[in-house]
Amino acid sequence: MKDIIYIVENDIVDKMNAQVKVLSFIDNQITVCDTKWARDGKTVTDSLSNAYTISSVDHGTNVIELMPNGAWSFSGETITLPNPKFFVGTPIATNEEWESFDRDERNKVPFIWMVEPTSETFFPKNSPFERQSEIRLVFLDSNNHEQWRTKITHKERLQSLYNMVEWFLNSIRSNRNYFWSEDLSYQTRNFTKFGKETSQGVDSNIIDAELTGIDVTISLKIKALEECKC
Repeated sequence: MKDIIYIVENDIVDKMNAQVKVLSFIDNQITVCDTKWARDGKTVTDSLSNAYTISSVDHGTNVIELMPNGAWSFSGETITLPNPKFFVGTPIATNEEWESFDRDERNKVPFIWMVEPTSETFFPKNSPFERQSEIRLVFLDSNNHEQWRTKITHKERLQSLYNMVEWFLNSIRSNRNYFWSEDLSYQTRNFTKFGKETSQGVDSNIIDAELTGIDVTISLKIKALEECKC
């Protein structure tokens, strides 16, 4: 029996399609099929491994503005986004791990946090399904609460996180040998300021940083696979 955290990390997060198809480029702007979770400040590479820093993203027009990390030499039909970081644990444990991961916050966002504990229901041996796992994930990225109003936060951060959620779900749907996704059930809640909620709103951070997030709960049905028992 495989631990659910490794199923989520290795079979879903690590297999998210981070490649973005480029339709055209003029000067330092590229038009793409889907911006996915691209956002300003992150480094991407083209098909020849040339690196660029994203200076702006327009999710409405699918236009990404790039700054070359060196001489401008864009080439190829795709760019590759950095994979989101993955953390798992209770709020206290995850906060400690996230803080110690890197001193520079820019190197650890965006990230996906799998919140523990996880409840699972296991089926009988003759069932086509091994288990159903009730998973809670939070998709998170940095924010600028002092300068950004709510609509700006939606534009600059939440849209890329919504896209990340969609591509996480696409990763589940594409693995038909492992996951049952025809009736995939999930719920989302967005947080322009991610933290502890009170009747007055959000009054303190859960992770010690100014973050924006989308809280997602998924009922994940996992198929029974034959295991080699020597």
